[in-house]
Amino acid sequence: MIKNSDTKRQYVKISENQKQALLELVFQIGMKIREASLKLNIKYAASKTMVLKFRKKLIRKQFLYASRKPCQIGQKTKHIATLKVITQVGGKEINSKTYIYN
Repeated sequence: MIKNSDTKRQYVKISENQKQALLELVFQIGMKIREASLKLNIKYAASKTMVLKFRKKLIRKQFLYASRKPCQIGQKTKHIATLKVITQVGGKEINSKTYIYN
């Protein structure tokens, strides 16, 4: 199958305002990516790419581990161990709970 080089895709530059609006609709309001892209008149593929890029770039890089080794196994000691579980949506903390083990 040979592609015709005469046909070119039409690319549209998406403004920063539209990007911010998309991320707000998806992460703050909880809309689906498809619904938000239809509302803002942005192609679904471009919207999905922006959302995935945002998740990868900000959410995962902002997470700070308490130690260099996030998962550890050790022998039981007489010390009290504390574990804190943090739930985040869109990079913002939603809930946290601390567990104390003897």
